[in-house]
Amino acid sequence: MAPLLLLHGAPGDGRLWQPVIDRLPAGTRAVAPTLAYFGEAPWPDDGAGFGSELHAAEIIAAAVAQGEPVRLVAWSFSVLPALLAALRRPELFAALLVYEPGLPSWVEDEGELERFGADAGAAFGPIAGAVMSGDNAAAVALLFDASGGPGCFANLSPERRALYLQSAAMMPLLMGGGQPPTPVSASEIAALRVPLTVAMGSRTRPVFEVPSRGLARATGGTEPLIVAEADHMLPETAPERFAALIGEWMAGT
Repeated sequence: MAPLLLLHGAPGDGRLWQPVIDRLPAGTRAVAPTLAYFGEAPWPDDGAGFGSELHAAEIIAAAVAQGEPVRLVAWSFSVLPALLAALRRPELFAALLVYEPGLPSWVEDEGELERFGADAGAAFGPIAGAVMSGDNAAAVALLFDASGGPGCFANLSPERRALYLQSAAMMPLLMGGGQPPTPVSASEIAALRVPLTVAMGSRTRPVFEVPSRGLARATGGTEPLIVAEADHMLPETAPERFAALIGEWMAGT
């Protein structure tokens, strides 16, 4: 069985995957790296290097370290660097499962882009305000609530809240600091040599729905795999369901 590489969203780090890993099929070899600027580790610089290029290089390095092609799972923020890694070194990846990307560079429909932009403003405007006021912890809570509904962050256990807050310092980078994201076009997705599965929750909001549907369609006109009664925070709020999703995907790849 190919090793499984799990990539975290933002904020957070590799440790967030442990409840999912604990529920994966027996014998699964899972690795959950922490990308630079996340978690407890010191930053490599003042934040200037933060971005999809660095993170794609880190994903490639993590895959190389496994010594054989890996199955790659990416959630939210990590979807873009995962795609960049798969486009540049397809031989390292046996298959790719992505859950609800947050950027729409492969979306070509103007109406869909307008819908994305309107919801992005509603979702991320308050988060940007908290960052500008210097309250990164509040920005983390607002991001969770924008993604998983009011009270999402408060409803986490104290231990889980603490884990995510250890990445709070990167919130200004997430909201526009560091390097601009490297765009990936629909034509590049169509030419991707790694089997790609896109999944999304049935209750997710347009800021995640639009990129998810656009990415699935770019692979050949398909629709994403819809997870019933789920939203963007499924890997955190229902790890047993996300582990089952991964298990079903692994069985078919």
